[in-house]
Amino acid sequence: MKANHSMKPSLLPHHADRPFVTDDGRETTLVIHEKIEPPCSSEKAMNTIELTRTGTTTADSPAAPTTELKRLAIVIRDDAFDRLLTPLTFAWEMGRKGVQVDILFVLWAVRVLSRDGVQEIKIDPRYAHREAWLRERLQRDGDPLEIHDFLKLLKSTGNVRLHGCRLAAMTFDVSKDRLIPEADGIIDPGDFLREIAAHADHCQYF
Repeated sequence: MKANHSMKPSLLPHHADRPFVTDDGRETTLVIHEKIEPPCSSEKAMNTIELTRTGTTTADSPAAPTTELKRLAIVIRDDAFDRLLTPLTFAWEMGRKGVQVDILFVLWAVRVLSRDGVQEIKIDPRYAHREAWLRERLQRDGDPLEIHDFLKLLKSTGNVRLHGCRLAAMTFDVSKDRLIPEADGIIDPGDFLREIAAHADHCQYF
């Protein structure tokens, strides 16, 4: 599914006040002004769009710094088919853009990394009656229909590592010799937190 969030400047009104709510819940207004710069050397006027947030910033305020995402840590605990799609999609989107992604599969999800567990993945029972519809949509959009295929896709980026939680592996009898080829092994959760998550630019928990 692709969305086009671009807007041509020519479609913007000369002046518009657009109320919205900031992340901290405060109401503010996006004010769009058209500013005409002095003619350049070619004697042609240049139109520019000036964006300000009233009550928050001004046109002369420096832009907020953006954080470059180089390392992402993800923790997954659920092994339901539909609940795995979101974290794996996050991993795919970042991995294919060069971000180093480390995923820790805990609790039930550790079974996803085992040869038998990856074949037994089922959709959440609450949505079982919509499974055929969901798979049809995934096929339409060119997405993997099986989780094992999704894991292979992640590994093809060269930037995604799949770790099984040592404690969960003990509970669910997931030994190293039962791991799928795409798995990067079993890791102690404390080591994952100290050596991987603590050094990541962002962490996601599913």
